[in-house]
Amino acid sequence: MDFWKDQLKNLFNDERLDGLIKSLDQQLEHSLKEFDQHLNHFHSNYFFQVESTEDENEIIIEATLPVGEEDKVKLDMVNHQLRILIQRFETEQIQNNNGELLKKENFSKRIERYLPLPANVDTESIKAAMSGNRLTVKIPKIVKQSQIIDIDLE
Repeated sequence: MDFWKDQLKNLFNDERLDGLIKSLDQQLEHSLKEFDQHLNHFHSNYFFQVESTEDENEIIIEATLPVGEEDKVKLDMVNHQLRILIQRFETEQIQNNNGELLKKENFSKRIERYLPLPANVDTESIKAAMSGNRLTVKIPKIVKQSQIIDIDLE
């Protein structure tokens, strides 16, 4: 019986447990760093920051878009929401060691974001400008005074 007790003590001694915990900790830290790198790549290529300011005459929306030279940016209104759409066309080629083309694939990616707009804006008079990767959209407000509605009594 003493033999098995000694074996269990050796199996679960502090040095071995410390080594196991350190090894697991290093593996977890390495995995989290790789995940963070993938997440940062995904975020920088498929999301974009949007800021809006407002005064009494208009709403100004500014966005820094993850666009390249070949990407197309489109704005449109969908159910009283401003849609910012980025269409990205890419080509992937695989060549052998001699430089001969083995495979060529064309594909497109879409990145879009919907921004709900308040009811008091003039969606027909929206102005947009692009400078580099910075998009600025100016949406004028409609100045409407309240209206009294008569009620017919029956």
